[in-house]
Formats: sequence, C-alpha cells, structure tokens
Amino acid sequence: MEVTKKRFTLDLDIPLQRRLKVIAALKGISMRKYCLVAVEKELAKDETREIKSLPFGEEALKRLASLRAEIFGGRKVTGDSTELIREARESRSKAL
Repeated sequence: MEVTKKRFTLDLDIPLQRRLKVIAALKGISMRKYCLVAVEKELAKDETREIKSLPFGEEALKRLASLRAEIFGGRKVTGDSTELIREARESRSKAL
C-alpha cells in the first residue's frame, strides 16, 4: 500500500530555527527528521494519556471523511485555499 503524504509548513523564529539546526546536526540527522521524531513522540504521549477524552478517534475521522465526500464528491480542490476562501467571502458579501 502506497503511503500518501501531506506537506506542512511551519514558520519558526530565527533563534528557534538555529537551535533546531544545531541540535539536529549534533545528532547527525536532518531538521526534517528531528521534527518528525519530535512530533511523533509528542503525539504518542498525548494520545495515550492527556487527550483521550477528546472526540478525535476513529469515529470522528470517519465522520470527517464522509462529510468531505459529501461536499467534494471525490473532486480534488486545486489552487490556493486562501484564494478560494476570499472568493467565497466576496460572493457572500455581494449576496447580502
């Protein structure tokens, strides 16, 4: 089974980025790898104890997938989402 990936952009303050770069280099890994390991570790910790009561389990993910299918019908949204939101707001403003 092929694993699909999603891009995630994170803006860091320069001092934080430098710290990240130094520590990753000292460990002999990329900043990307360091961040992936850190996020995985934090997610595992939260999922096992701190955030169990939140409704983000399998059922919520299934509801989200169903809603996405209902709204988009399998179509891929192309273009900049910011632009799509702006257009929707303009359209809504004109209707008022």
